[in-house]
Amino acid sequence: MKPFTLPTPFPTPIPVSAQWLLAIAAAASVLGVAMPAGLAQERQGCFMITQTGRLIDLSDICPSAQPFTPPAQASSTPTLGTGDIQVTLRWTTTDDLDLAVRDPSGNIVAYYNRSVPSGGQLDVDANAGCGEQNTSPIENIFWPSGRAPQGQFSIEVNLFTRCPGGGGGSIPFNLTLLVQGTTRTIEGSVSDQQPVATFPFSLPTQAAQR
Repeated sequence: MKPFTLPTPFPTPIPVSAQWLLAIAAAASVLGVAMPAGLAQERQGCFMITQTGRLIDLSDICPSAQPFTPPAQASSTPTLGTGDIQVTLRWTTTDDLDLAVRDPSGNIVAYYNRSVPSGGQLDVDANAGCGEQNTSPIENIFWPSGRAPQGQFSIEVNLFTRCPGGGGGSIPFNLTLLVQGTTRTIEGSVSDQQPVATFPFSLPTQAAQR
């Protein structure tokens, strides 16, 4: 059998996009080469031009081009735990504010004590030690359903430290307080002169709920 010999030089297959098809069409026009029917409508393909100027479609043997898929954007809003009690702090500067809640036994849920025996948990902390530059920070403390003790609680919002880009003056904040399905919104502010704001609330006893 006579061995098959490639022509020299052998034209190299060229994967092309729609932009390359325009260039090929222009070159074919100059060379007097007719474009294959429907080729101009193709979005992508693989072709080669021989030394005689003939355009050969190699789409069947070339790997198909994969469309570019941009990476998914991570959500900027964290998932917040909820339950019998949920306290969510929001503000709009890069400063480090801290949320804390004291339970009826005097135990405090905060960044330095992220869970307490009564079930309270801090699950979201923001702009900690100025390590982030989040301009829509959120902090969240909650007690899972069936775990919250009855009695008096106290919320504390503390201006822990000013961070670069945070500016000066008072820092307004918004608290969303959920207690057994009932939601309240509390607005306040902290500053260098008044760095701590407190807000009491209670989880009524079963007898008081009747």
